[in-house]
Order: sequence, then structure tokens, then C-alpha cells
Amino acid sequence: MLQFLKDALEPLSYLIYTIAFFISGYRKQPDKKGVLLVYYIIATVLISIACYTPGELINRIAYNCFFFITTCFFSFYFNSILINKIQKKIITLAFLIHLILFIKICLVSHQLYEINNYFYAFTYLTIVVYALFYFGNVLSNVNELNILHRFDFWLVSGYLLYFLSCFFIILFYDNVEIKQRALVWSIQNIILFISSLSALSGALWIKSQQKYF
Repeated sequence: MLQFLKDALEPLSYLIYTIAFFISGYRKQPDKKGVLLVYYIIATVLISIACYTPGELINRIAYNCFFFITTCFFSFYFNSILINKIQKKIITLAFLIHLILFIKICLVSHQLYEINNYFYAFTYLTIVVYALFYFGNVLSNVNELNILHRFDFWLVSGYLLYFLSCFFIILFYDNVEIKQRALVWSIQNIILFISSLSALSGALWIKSQQKYF
């Protein structure tokens, strides 16, 4: 069971996200949903390779690349759904910082084959800030539309749960005994699975309610 939670649950969660985007009607918003659909297809393949390829080398390369493309796609997504110009500039700045760090750490310093938990933590924290920007916009721009009819709300709610939890988990990951790390990673995957179910539930619920609004 622990092996399933550690290896299989992560790519399964990204596959669920992919299905959620198909159900949500990504063709209606190709600049937003379409971009994240591509991301989750890539994530499903990349994480599957990382989890099931023998040896640590491919695993580390895959995860380092995965965290960088996560920042790229999420920066584009949140930049497209936020309306505050200052927040958009912060997103652009955060992306540039990630780009510089990726080039410096993974390419210039030749650490593409190494795990850098602080770089991962910075990625998690960045997405948390993006999510908080979104909820700040929601609270400051209240309208008559039921917020549960917005797929973005279901999506970002799951993001906030997952990325905030993982920010604290990754910071203390190295301090956990080696024999316990599989359990910690499994907990992180369970949270990811819950967040993917949030997106899928939202997509299905909105689909079922479309005839009423």
C-alpha cells in the first residue's frame, strides 16, 4: 500500500487533473484551461517516468524539469485570470527569478542531477502567493455569479491546499529519517490526490449545473 501511495498516486493525481480539464470544457478558454491541460498531460508523463524509471538520475532530472515547467505554466495561468496590474507584475518578476535560479542552479552549477529542496520550496511558496492573489481578487470583486460555478475557484482551492502543505513538508524533508521519507512523500501525494479530486468534483458539478445557469 505504501508503495502505491509513494509511486502510483502522484501520476494518477495528475491524470485526474487532466480528465478534469477535459470535462471542464477547455476549448471555451484555450488561453487558460488549454494551457493547463497541456501542463497536466506533460506532468502525467514526466512524473510517471520519474516514478517508474529505475535509478535516481532520471528521477532527479525529471523532477527538476518538472518544477521549472510548473512555474512557467502556473505563472501564465494566474497572469491570465488575475486583473490587478501590480499582481501581474509580481507574477512576471517571480517567473524571471525562477528562470534565473533554474539556469544558475541546474545548468550553470550543473546541479540538474541533484535534489534542491529549497528550490522546490520556493516553487511551492510562489504558487501559494499566486493563489492568495486569486482569492484576494475574488473577495474584492464580488458579483451575483455563484462562485461554485467557477472552475477556477475549485482549481485554486485545491492548489492552495496542496502547495501550502508541501511548502512545509519539503522544508523538513531532509530532517526526517531516511526510513520515514517514503511515508512523508506518501502524505504529500495524498494531499495532491485530494486536490485533484477537488478539481474533478468542480468540473463534474459545474457540468451537471450548466442547464440551470
